[in-house]
Amino acid sequence: MTGLPLTAGDRRVRLLLLVGGTVAIGLWFGMSLLVVVLSFVGMLVVHELGHYLVARWTGMQVTEFFIGFGPRVWSVRRGETEYGIKVIPAGAYVRVTGMTNLDDVDPAHEHRTYRHQSYPKRMALALAGSGMQFLLATVLLLVIFTGMGRPDVDEWVVRSVVPGTAAEAAGIQVDDRIRAVAGRPVADFDRFGEVVRALPGRVVSVEVEREGVHLVRSVAVGERLTGSGASAFPGLFPGDRIVAVDGVATDNWSEVVDLVEVGAEHQLRVHRSDDATVVISTVARRLPTGSAAVVGFFGVSPRHPMVRLGPVTAARESVTALGDLLWMSGDALVHFFTPGGLSGFVGGAVEPGGTQGDLGVTSVDPEDENRLLSIYGAVRFGDAAFDSGAHNFLWFLVLVNVFVGVFNLVPLLPLDGGHIAIATYERLRSRGGRRHVADAAKLAPLTWAVVLFLIALAVIALYRDIVDPLNLG
Repeated sequence: MTGLPLTAGDRRVRLLLLVGGTVAIGLWFGMSLLVVVLSFVGMLVVHELGHYLVARWTGMQVTEFFIGFGPRVWSVRRGETEYGIKVIPAGAYVRVTGMTNLDDVDPAHEHRTYRHQSYPKRMALALAGSGMQFLLATVLLLVIFTGMGRPDVDEWVVRSVVPGTAAEAAGIQVDDRIRAVAGRPVADFDRFGEVVRALPGRVVSVEVEREGVHLVRSVAVGERLTGSGASAFPGLFPGDRIVAVDGVATDNWSEVVDLVEVGAEHQLRVHRSDDATVVISTVARRLPTGSAAVVGFFGVSPRHPMVRLGPVTAARESVTALGDLLWMSGDALVHFFTPGGLSGFVGGAVEPGGTQGDLGVTSVDPEDENRLLSIYGAVRFGDAAFDSGAHNFLWFLVLVNVFVGVFNLVPLLPLDGGHIAIATYERLRSRGGRRHVADAAKLAPLTWAVVLFLIALAVIALYRDIVDPLNLG
């Protein structure tokens, strides 16, 4: 933006308008949404701060450090650098002189350009953004582990009881500890699930610990349709529970089988895990011989008690968790940028892949599990995480930080990984004390192609997040 320089009064007025507008948006759309958006902007500011600090440390010239994009709202100059805020809060950027060989630079400042620096300094600058995000993720993990704790995977208690299930019939309450089912210890929830699924319709004893008191209950394990069971009745989904056939109440799969006729139309009253009860008109189909139609279902969800860690243990666990998240994010990106991953992502916009899940809401196909989210989708997830508590929200910020940091290392311009790739290529091609310089003019078409490719991905992601949203359950 050109024109007369802003006076100090102008800067103050614009800054007050920005703050007031931000507060108004928070009051209108909800403070949780505002916190999520500001958190995203803050993470990107931290990313650019990494570039800025390394540039200043290595003596490179930094001319701009702005939060946001578009028209300038407020700015102030300190030395050779202009700091400010722009109208679109979609990130931040730092302008370092001479990032490519095409930049027109005053010869007097050439020695301070990025392109003039040694390979280690250029690598440090390119890696600094993602490095700051990984550092921020580690700090957040430390806060989580020391201040809130981590789940004790060796212990679990009942978090919720599904109405109308075996758990309710047995009198199970929130915070109960289920110690054994049918005499089989169930110290962890995975083992509990294995035992229950193997006992559909069976009357079993359930050993419960409640406030230090040992209780024993006898109850019939419920039944839920598996994928093959649901295939017998178009319109049903895995996890549905048939409670009546043509007005006749049913308690188990055997009664359903006795009441239906293959090829005939039946009215099914179905109870779903989100507590919804629906009536479906469907034609019964014959199941493949030997197919498993039902599994046992008890009707509880787990909560693992939180255990706070000491500073040393928390630091060690934070580094370990960061390493795991880096590996998972990198693996997800590799799978996404394969021909199959890209075709599945694009194809999902043409033919949404959402299916009815156990919670009765939309979920994704297995082959679509690594799909990218748009800003809208990420904010939606962040808002849900914020509403579910500080622990989940901080974990969400950790995941976003790690993924964005890893994504920026993809070796394509204009991402940081593209600058790393070019610097490494030039270093490998340099011989005999003579530095090889990549032809930036030849790279410009590739850069524009990548930019257009990333814009296309963003548009497709936004469309999918609106018409085919991921499951938040």
